[in-house]
Amino acid sequence: MLNRIALLLILIVAVPYYWLLMDPGPTSVAPRDIDIARLRTLADSQKGPRPVAIEYAAVATNSEPGTYLIAGGGLRSEQTGVFVWRLLTPGGDTIINVGLTKDQAATSGYDNYRPEIQKTAESWLLAARRVIFTSEDLDHIGGLVTLLVEDRSVAKKLIGNPQQLETIKALFPSFTQTITPAPAGLMAPYAYAAIAPGIAIVRTPGFMDGAQMVYVRLQDGREYLFAGDTAPMRRNVEWQRPRSRYAAEWTGHEDRRQTLAWIKGLARLREREPGLKIVYGHDLGWLQDQAEGPRFAAAPPTRLPVREHKSPQ
Repeated sequence: MLNRIALLLILIVAVPYYWLLMDPGPTSVAPRDIDIARLRTLADSQKGPRPVAIEYAAVATNSEPGTYLIAGGGLRSEQTGVFVWRLLTPGGDTIINVGLTKDQAATSGYDNYRPEIQKTAESWLLAARRVIFTSEDLDHIGGLVTLLVEDRSVAKKLIGNPQQLETIKALFPSFTQTITPAPAGLMAPYAYAAIAPGIAIVRTPGFMDGAQMVYVRLQDGREYLFAGDTAPMRRNVEWQRPRSRYAAEWTGHEDRRQTLAWIKGLARLREREPGLKIVYGHDLGWLQDQAEGPRFAAAPPTRLPVREHKSPQ
């Protein structure tokens, strides 16, 4: 009797655990092709100086069990982050994503918020020529809350696909008229589009309808593909596994089948193009790895004003 009860308890715990956190999804999913030749052609089609370097701002960080962001990834903690990327370019920078506020970081599950780093990212955004996004998720667009209030002209710098801009307009309805419409090249769900010299985009719906990857070719020829939330962690691509079902479908609205197809496509691309560096969307541990990471420069903190505290009367 006791053995049967023990077995029943194991099944009650083990089956949901496997289904929610370990199941890698359908194995029959075919890889989606990522046409790197097309991205290169589009990036080279734009006249002008290409980016010369890349910096990052880790606005918020956290530790997550590996199996949360990589199905079956184990309980060992993974270091994650919310990143703003700065493509330093003569004549005007391009910024990827805009960070978020302290309250948004808490809502998104990030325990460590760095306001002094967000402030640096905001200075990048205010001075930039254009702003693009890897998705319309809150930790990619939330920082517009303070930016649009500080400087309405930021709205004219935004370059997004229809799903991204629809979300931004819903969050900031008073700025709807000043936001630039989506470029014609970004209208289709799987579109490829040139953005600027050395920069092109491929839309990759799955994580969200507006998810996309950003290809960057620097002036010295180094190449990067910012995978965004399609591959938040290095092991998503190395193991060819998406987020857990709990992260993707219970706490989000991700199409795991579509995402897995893109992940398999990234794995094939990684094998075929060893000189191309895939930049994972939230992998802080990989980003700061001097051997395996991209060796981007980290943003310096901005000194914040000291709040004056009045002594009680």
